[in-house]
Formats: sequence, C-alpha cells, structure tokens
Amino acid sequence: MLRRTFLVIGAVVAAVGQRLRGQTRENLNQMANRQLDATPYKSAEIMGMESADLVQLLDDPDSSEFARAKACQRLAVVGDEAAVPSLARLLSDSKLSHYARTALEPMPGKSVDQALREALGSLDGGLLIGVINSIAWRRDHGALGALARLRHGDDAQVAAAATWAINRIRRP
Repeated sequence: MLRRTFLVIGAVVAAVGQRLRGQTRENLNQMANRQLDATPYKSAEIMGMESADLVQLLDDPDSSEFARAKACQRLAVVGDEAAVPSLARLLSDSKLSHYARTALEPMPGKSVDQALREALGSLDGGLLIGVINSIAWRRDHGALGALARLRHGDDAQVAAAATWAINRIRRP
C-alpha cells in the first residue's frame, strides 16, 4: 500500500514537472520571438554590414542590445580605427563591454591601445579586469606604468589581473 502511494505521488510529481518544463520552454520561446521581432536588424543583415554602417548602428540610441552586440562581433572582423570611439564608449556598459573588447582586441592601430589605457582610469571590478586582459592580449607596452599602479591597488582580483598582464606583455 505504501509503495503504491509513493508510485502515484512520483507519477504526479513527474507529470507536473514535465508540464511546468513545457510551459517554461514555451514562455522562453515566446519571449525570444518577441525580442527578435522587436529588433530592427536581423543577425544575418548585421553580419553583412561594413564598418561605417556598424558604427552608425552602435551610435543609434534606438538600437537594441542584440544589434549592438552583433555589430561588435562583426567589427572584430571588419572594424577599423573609425570604430574605436564608438566601441570605447561601450567599455563601461556591463552588458556590452565584453563585445566591445572582442571587437577592439584584433583591431590594428594605436588608437585602440589609447582607448583601452584611458578606460583603466574610469572602470572598476569586472569591467576593469576585462580591459586589463584586453591590454594584455594586445601586448601594449605603453600600459605597463598604469598596470604597475593597479598591481598595488586594494582590489586583489584587479591586482592579480594586472600582474598577469604585465607578465604577458613583458614575455617575449
């Protein structure tokens, strides 16, 4: 009798769980579809744009986060120094900073290094650590002084990131 009760309870719990998972999945799909419908640019369209058009998309206040993120991804491939100011403004955005750094890291030019160095003085926490890592990947020798100051700061994670960056930059 007790075993049968547990089997029935188990079956009911499984059925309710399956129904809730189905509803949750359906709700997530509906939400994703609404977001995509609200996005004026589609992924394929953005990934075919040239640098100047992508910069316009980044600077447009009506552009969605999705569109800006995709524009950053595309700028990692086709970006030039004209995109640096727009990408630098995104370094302080908690949702788009990573995308902006992904676009900046492979870009040639000293303006990228300068933008990342300037961001060192205005960011903190995880955003600062991200910029430190980007400087390290670019091996920017001009940032060694600023990184040395950060290495002796109060934030242990920032200090560790700065130490790693200095070691990477100095390594042949």
